[in-house]
Amino acid sequence: MAWFNELNAAGGVHGRKIRLISYDDKYDPPLTVENTKRLIDDDEVFALFNYVGTPTSVKIIDIVNEANIPAFGFFTGAEALRTPFRPYMFHVRASYYEEAEGAIKYFVDDLGFRDIAVFYQDDAFGLAVLEGVNQALNRRDMQIAETATYIRGETEVKEAVKRLANSKAQAVIMVGTYKPLAKFVKLSHFQRYFPYFHTVSFVGSKAYGLELKGRGVQSSELDKIIVTQVVPSPHANEEAIVSEYRELIKKYFPDEKPNYVSLEGYINAKILTEALKIAGQELTRTKLIEAIQGINDLDIGIGKNLVYGPQDHQGLNGVYYSKLGGDGNFHVFNP
Repeated sequence: MAWFNELNAAGGVHGRKIRLISYDDKYDPPLTVENTKRLIDDDEVFALFNYVGTPTSVKIIDIVNEANIPAFGFFTGAEALRTPFRPYMFHVRASYYEEAEGAIKYFVDDLGFRDIAVFYQDDAFGLAVLEGVNQALNRRDMQIAETATYIRGETEVKEAVKRLANSKAQAVIMVGTYKPLAKFVKLSHFQRYFPYFHTVSFVGSKAYGLELKGRGVQSSELDKIIVTQVVPSPHANEEAIVSEYRELIKKYFPDEKPNYVSLEGYINAKILTEALKIAGQELTRTKLIEAIQGINDLDIGIGKNLVYGPQDHQGLNGVYYSKLGGDGNFHVFNP
């Protein structure tokens, strides 16, 4: 909204202002379907934008295809939204397979670990990352040392902690939302189990960091709590788009603190705007789709360029590594 507010104040795109209609699906797949039908049938939106979550987003695949409506900028890296090829679905961020590969590269190739466990939310989200971990380990002739699950929407993780602590895995890749994952880390430490902990970007690093800080994680263990990110650090101004984002967040939402989630939304909004400009004044859904697919080597100020194509609907590749700091924020580092 910070970017759309600034854009609209300057006249919008080709004289059109962007109106963002948002409904809360409460991370509940049936409500996602209901909201999506409402957006298409009642609100008659031009496009869908910034859907959050794997179990929610996979439920709209058929709806999107039947409506022939472009859907852009998903806050999930699930392979099911990418494979088989989805002609109306467009992504910016790297996939969960790439995040899993990044985690395994760090733990196995860089740190030399041989025992990797996985603790995951037992749904489409958890299974998506689990498959990515399996593939990354298989490429190295390795297997997952142990797995444990929890139920989406709950925070009961005691048995999972015992199971993985008994495995003595050197690193645990976790898949879920911030509260149960933070609880898992704290209970592991309480049981004197101190592996490296990793989770993918979906966790929401700001909320996760605050929850960990609130639970009193030992300062000596902070460097071992890792999140792979799909955008640069929002806490530094090294990239041009981050400086702009920080300025506009302060301008339009002064009570909000910069974080990875809103930065990703900001980047998605900027790219969508570029595609709308390219599509021209006589805007149609087909022209927008062609405009996105025509983006090649576009520099938006994040240190890497965007590339799409007729059969390539993911703009960015690669991940960033971040670790928990004493301030409760996750800071990018180079392994």
